[in-house]
Amino acid sequence: MLLLGSELHAQSAGMVKPPTASFSRSDTVRAVQRVFSSHRTGGWIWTAVGGLFAVRIASVAATSSSDAWAGSTGGTVVGIAVLGGVPAGIGVGKLTRFSQQKEEQTVVLYQQSGILPPYIRKRLKPKFFR
Repeated sequence: MLLLGSELHAQSAGMVKPPTASFSRSDTVRAVQRVFSSHRTGGWIWTAVGGLFAVRIASVAATSSSDAWAGSTGGTVVGIAVLGGVPAGIGVGKLTRFSQQKEEQTVVLYQQSGILPPYIRKRLKPKFFR
């Protein structure tokens, strides 16, 4: 009985169509610029967090290397790679994917043809049009 109710809910939810909003090209260009800016900011934050973690882990390992309870060098390397490298890698990826040059290319493409790349189209949320 519970399964039947969830199926009905899923079907009825799929039938509801959200209202479609019509935006001008200039509105869309501004929204695209906000998407790129937002993701570049996130890229800088991820990169900074990764760098800070890496520096902190390295400095703690260096100051406690004479301690008998200090971890191994391998553990330090893994800690730096995982806690510092992964966030920094995410940040650098965002900075590359949402660079100023890619923004300019996307805006020019949209102004000439009205086409947005799928990775931008799926990120265009109503908040970027405000």
